[in-house]
Amino acid sequence: MDIVTDANALSIPPHVTGRQVGGFAVSTSKVVLDGGVGRMLQLARANLRNIPRP
Repeated sequence: MDIVTDANALSIPPHVTGRQVGGFAVSTSKVVLDGGVGRMLQLARANLRNIPRP
């Protein structure tokens, strides 16, 4: 069996707290400020395709 997964896929808990959102914002800000804009774009593309569309 060969399984392919996406390393950029986020696992999101059923209930998200404000503290978790703040921590994610700080973490992504650090990545962007360190020159990782391309990495954040890959992360966004990988996760936006999983949002159901009407």
